[in-house]
Amino acid sequence: MSNEHESGAKLKRQETTEDLLEAALNRGRKAKTRGETQEKTAQRTDSKKFAAIESNTVYKIVFAEGDPEAKKEAIAKQLAYDLADEKADNKEKLAEFELFKEWLMEQRKDMAQEIINLTDTDAFSELKDVFDEMNQGLLDFEKQMSPLTDILDAVYRLRMASDGAMFEVFREIQDDKKEEERIAMLRSEQDKQLDTFNTDIRNIQTEIKQLQGQKSWFGLGGTKKSALAEIAKKEVELGERQDSITQLTKEIERTTFNRVSEYAEFAEEKAKLRELLDISSDEHKARQQALVDSANNFVDTADKRTSNVLDHLEGINDQIDRLGDSNGGLRNVYAIISEAVQDAEAVNTQIRDGLLEEPADESNIAKMRRENNKMAVENHVTALTAAKVDTMGTFGDLTAESYRIKAMKDSNDGQVAKTRSLNSKGVSGVASRLSTVLQGVSMAALSESAEVAQMTLERMNDQTNRMAQQEALKNAMGISQENDALVKAIEELESYGKVARAATDISREGYQEMRQNLAELEKTAKDVSEAVKEAVAVGADVMQADEPEVSTEPEATPKDDDDDGNPFSKLNM
Repeated sequence: MSNEHESGAKLKRQETTEDLLEAALNRGRKAKTRGETQEKTAQRTDSKKFAAIESNTVYKIVFAEGDPEAKKEAIAKQLAYDLADEKADNKEKLAEFELFKEWLMEQRKDMAQEIINLTDTDAFSELKDVFDEMNQGLLDFEKQMSPLTDILDAVYRLRMASDGAMFEVFREIQDDKKEEERIAMLRSEQDKQLDTFNTDIRNIQTEIKQLQGQKSWFGLGGTKKSALAEIAKKEVELGERQDSITQLTKEIERTTFNRVSEYAEFAEEKAKLRELLDISSDEHKARQQALVDSANNFVDTADKRTSNVLDHLEGINDQIDRLGDSNGGLRNVYAIISEAVQDAEAVNTQIRDGLLEEPADESNIAKMRRENNKMAVENHVTALTAAKVDTMGTFGDLTAESYRIKAMKDSNDGQVAKTRSLNSKGVSGVASRLSTVLQGVSMAALSESAEVAQMTLERMNDQTNRMAQQEALKNAMGISQENDALVKAIEELESYGKVARAATDISREGYQEMRQNLAELEKTAKDVSEAVKEAVAVGADVMQADEPEVSTEPEATPKDDDDDGNPFSKLNM
């Protein structure tokens, strides 16, 4: 059972070797439908020199069914000098061997040319497309992204600036617009006035020419006196118009935008904020849509270009595999031949050594026949030695080539793996990062919108609180002038204002502290309300009280601890 298994395994190895040889050496003959290159190879194979190659003894041995060892022995026997054959027959066997070697070289050349013709001629075109399309896509994305991020950065820097710089810069921009509109209107009026003056000058000059044509004496004399007088008036008018043009020209030169910014350190940020404000909302939508489109275009381009590069690299892998198959098949053939040559050399050496011995009773004819055979064997050995050198050299060259093919294969496999990863993970990663960046830009814009809105509301709250507090203070001051008893209420109101301002600042630190301060504010407001109510009612309380009895004795000065809380009790009624 074990012998059958080993025999089956050996047969399998033999078939694999034969398949490899057949595929490598006969591709040019069997693949008749591969185009012009294959047709040319078949034509060269069918040339006069190799027309009968299939009847070549070495050819038939190599491509016959059987074990490579048996093939080697058969070729060695073919190359060994056979004393039983004629000299011409031995020479013919060497000639067949040389012809087979030449045919092998022809096949090697044809297969190499076949692979050369399969070379990808789109490589540099693909390199150009990668540089052109992908880099252009990157530049387009940067071009669309830069204005938006510049605006966001400018708004952020203005928002983070102290002393409300953002609002003041915004106010300057609005004032600049008004000034620009005023200048534009003024320039328009000046241009119209200048046109009017120029028209008047042309009309006056025409009228002067007409007046100069009014001659006396039926046209035979000089210009009429009345016309001369009118001409003098027109020339005065002409001078006045020219003076007006001179004056207006000076005014036009002075009509320029010359506002000086109070926030020169924010000039760049102001320009970006102006850009944000000058462009309509629809235009901003279009700009952001252009950014989205450029990002999608870059992803599509990257996917297409890396996919094309991967296709080319995989095509190169196919070429390398074919080159490796050809090399492997030829190396197997040359391995068989080189070992067969060595075995034949050993046999030839033994034959020559046998012919060196001179028998004692050797006749002259026998000696001549022996020496002729020895010379024939030596010539055969010399020719075979040259064939051996050529065969071993070719075998060494093919072996070195196999290492180069392997290195090429390894390098291309690595590049294929890298490009495949780039086409899948790389492109998807870029797409993911682009989506994150675009969402980040949108979120940043919305965040800045929220922050600016919050700052605006806070500033509005400060303004309204300030106005309310000022109004409260005015009212309190008016009441204090009528009644000193309201001084305490005014102080409490001032305290309320301080508490309110403090509460506004403290509110940023947490809602818990805000509730505590609001509770305190509510308590204080109640006290103020009670005091106000008491102050309002004090007049009525005092006026409705019973009049005190008039005493002749001096009225005792009330003590502080007898104060009943009425602010009018200290007044001298």
